[in-house]
Amino acid sequence: FLAAELKILPEHTVILALGTVAHQAVLKAYNLKLSSAVFAHNAQHRLPGGLTLIDSYHTSRYNVQTKRLTKEMFSDVFRTIGQLLDKS
Repeated sequence: FLAAELKILPEHTVILALGTVAHQAVLKAYNLKLSSAVFAHNAQHRLPGGLTLIDSYHTSRYNVQTKRLTKEMFSDVFRTIGQLLDKS
């Protein structure tokens, strides 16, 4: 299902992966090796078809309470996405 949805996205689309599970699912949908794009918060990865994958820690209660993910960090992800979309 995910692979079919990704194929119809227009060029310059930005995909936000919330957590490593989502990150890995996108890579698998493109038949890419997991080692080709290592998950890191606010990391950018180029995908086939001119798409970009942006990673964020998942917004789980655990990540928020342990401050693995802060409001500022999450806002930074959307700033990055906005900048990428402004360029396209």
